[in-house]
Amino acid sequence: MSRITALSALPALLVALLCVPLSAHAEGGDEVRSKVPNMQLQKELAVLQFQPEAASEACIESLKELHKTQALLEEEQKHTNDQDLAIAQDVLESDFENSIEMCAPDVHKLCETQNPDVKLVKACENVGSLPDTTASTQ
Repeated sequence: MSRITALSALPALLVALLCVPLSAHAEGGDEVRSKVPNMQLQKELAVLQFQPEAASEACIESLKELHKTQALLEEEQKHTNDQDLAIAQDVLESDFENSIEMCAPDVHKLCETQNPDVKLVKACENVGSLPDTTASTQ
């Protein structure tokens, strides 16, 4: 896939991933653990929305892979409630962590731009903050 085609798909991927929570994950104590990668990636994507072309090919490809895994897991949940779901959920969490790793350099580079927009500064500050898990534990 060419870089131009990949870039044209990025805004749609960003919106799709920002709108899809990691709802397929977790029961009980695993819920907080599984939401952390989702929340961190959402923070990174919020930064990349300011300049989607700043996302590298590695970031774009990892987001596509994550999106595919989310769709597969969602489809699998409609048909079964067996051990395969646990494996699929582990793969999804791994995909989230991979996307965070692949997109982080792009996010940091964008956050280091000179005279950034005030909203970008706020989004960049959020990337480094710890997720609020207190609402999830009640």
